[in-house]
Amino acid sequence: MLYRIARALLIPIFLLFYNYRIIGRENIPKGVAYIVCSNHVSAIDPIFVGISIPDRMYFMAKVELFKNILLRTLLNGLGAFPIKRGEVDIKSIKTSLKLLKSGKVLALFPEGTRNKTDEVVAEPGIAMFAIKSKVPVIPIAIISSYKFFKRTSIIIGEPIELTDYYERKLLNDEYIEISLNIMKKINDLKRDAIDGNNT
Repeated sequence: MLYRIARALLIPIFLLFYNYRIIGRENIPKGVAYIVCSNHVSAIDPIFVGISIPDRMYFMAKVELFKNILLRTLLNGLGAFPIKRGEVDIKSIKTSLKLLKSGKVLALFPEGTRNKTDEVVAEPGIAMFAIKSKVPVIPIAIISSYKFFKRTSIIIGEPIELTDYYERKLLNDEYIEISLNIMKKINDLKRDAIDGNNT
């Protein structure tokens, strides 16, 4: 309930202040579990992702945010769950897989943290979760200056199916490579949108 209320309130606010447009809504799967992944530059990127996808989503958030009881209550209500960054967090991995296997939608940022550079980086988790749960990945590119009243574009790409890997036993380096390829597709969405606006 809190998620739906927050989303309903934030949509008009962000439309006013960030003048956002959503492209590619037709690429959102219906009635199945999937993973949403996006580039990550600003702390408000989870909100842009949340307002662009109609389905209820579940987010990972750094464990430090859950130390404050009020913030923890709010985050839990919004569908966030904690992850310990910089280490293998078995509990968050199990939570993610359980959500996907129960038909839920998981939102992840493959870069692991905010990345304001052009360097392509990605954590192995996005690929691992998609392959183990046998769900598609929906890439999202956020193009924004994050300045009030400037245009923000949210590009939703076609589902990425990783079916070729479902029955294979993969190493961590292979998961990283697949995640990097997903991140490259997100960057391609950004570049194609920017190039299209310049022509």
